[in-house]
Amino acid sequence: MVTNVGTLVGVDGMKPDWDRLGVVVPPFSIEADPRFMYLSTETRRALSKVSYMVEAAQGASVVVGEVGTGKTTLASWFHSRYQRRSDFIPIRVDEPPKRSGLLLLRRIAAEFGLRTRRATEHQMNELRAFLVEQGEKGVLPLIIIDEAHELEEEQFLALRSLLNYRDPKGGKAYQLILLGRPELDINLRSVPDFNDRVATRSSLDPLTPDDTKSLIEYRMLAAGRGSKVQPLFTEDSIMPIWQETRGYPRSICFLCLHLCLEVLSTEEFQITGEFVERFLASHHGYRHGE
Repeated sequence: MVTNVGTLVGVDGMKPDWDRLGVVVPPFSIEADPRFMYLSTETRRALSKVSYMVEAAQGASVVVGEVGTGKTTLASWFHSRYQRRSDFIPIRVDEPPKRSGLLLLRRIAAEFGLRTRRATEHQMNELRAFLVEQGEKGVLPLIIIDEAHELEEEQFLALRSLLNYRDPKGGKAYQLILLGRPELDINLRSVPDFNDRVATRSSLDPLTPDDTKSLIEYRMLAAGRGSKVQPLFTEDSIMPIWQETRGYPRSICFLCLHLCLEVLSTEEFQITGEFVERFLASHHGYRHGE
């Protein structure tokens, strides 16, 4: 049977004893949370390039990566970062509507709190008026679209039309960050009019064993475990974790969550390489919930 949160929460409402691991919150939630974002070399490079392009008002930035490489967490980070700044007004579209350019524009308008229109031209005019108003205030709208590989040509062209619009100072009237799977780059090649307006491209790759170790250590520290206590995950636990997950951050967090729950169901106080191997040998189905 797979160890999960449910197996450790009894009918009396008892929850996992995270205090026993020296943390105040679960360290390996797979929900996107900027507080737990580990900055690998690739992530730092993407953050630096995209942040520069956004703040220099260069237009569109693209970030691609396979499932589980941290795109949604990065989208959350960008949204959180610019939401705290008075000179930006960011929105985030997690699952863009299918096919229709108008539906995408309506979704963007709704996220900005604007009226939605039934005709593309009227919706575009509504958005342009909003961009002018924000530009006059010295505020730069930022649109973040996750799962952008699902966008189609008509939708890219709608975004391009908005990118053609200039603020009162002559710069781009809004900034755009597209995050998606590698096929996003392929899709963009079929829309050269939009592709030519991409200011920067970044990719998120799986982590190395060293980065895997650093991610685990960072998450434990961010969850409240002191840096001076002995590590929960021993040195020899890292390689089997990396081999099992192939370095994908979401898979690493999912496995480590289960390992934490498993160690809480025992009398052990550390997760060793042997502990990981035993868990993987007896819990073949743990990934079904990922």
